[in-house]
Amino acid sequence: MLEYRIQNASPFDGDKSPAIILIHGYGSHADDLFSFAPYLPKNHTIIAIQAPLSIGPSSYAWYPLQMDASGEVTSELDAAWGAVQLIVDSIDELIEIEKLDPTDVSLLGFSQGAILSWASAYHHSDKIRRIMALSGMIHESIDTTSPPDFIAYASHGINDQVIPIHQPRNTIVPLSNQYEAISYHEYNDAHNVSQENFSALNEWIEKTNL
Repeated sequence: MLEYRIQNASPFDGDKSPAIILIHGYGSHADDLFSFAPYLPKNHTIIAIQAPLSIGPSSYAWYPLQMDASGEVTSELDAAWGAVQLIVDSIDELIEIEKLDPTDVSLLGFSQGAILSWASAYHHSDKIRRIMALSGMIHESIDTTSPPDFIAYASHGINDQVIPIHQPRNTIVPLSNQYEAISYHEYNDAHNVSQENFSALNEWIEKTNL
């Protein structure tokens, strides 16, 4: 079982709680996104999971990244899809351990966590109702040929130097233009989540709550 932080739903009226699972980015840790927890819906259980691959002090990754000769960042596909399976398996475990509602699980991912959120939702939509993908993109290995069976909020900073803006524009924008289920937003940010972005995200969460 992955290490995780939890903020239990309160008030909670029922046997099982809806949940938002927070998935941090490359080189970060569970406590980073868990700082969002106090500002997310109180009627949801908020869980921040920590990646298993240690790459430095308080620094973790879901899968390794490399830089090729042209300076492009590349990933090991087998390791990346292994991370998707690890997240999905962890969701199953958390549903049992923390008494979560299996029909109302959301993922909130940043950067590498956002990429994994897209992959998890497209390939395991039976387990994930919605995603919030911040400062990420959809990897070319993800099959997006079928209409999404989930809903999504995606956002990106136009000044992002880590995942340049052309990547979400090439991979997310065409889908958001095609499907109402995918909502895409750009902000005058770098590789971060501004207050404006977070406020819009919370409005979308409230609007799409069951």
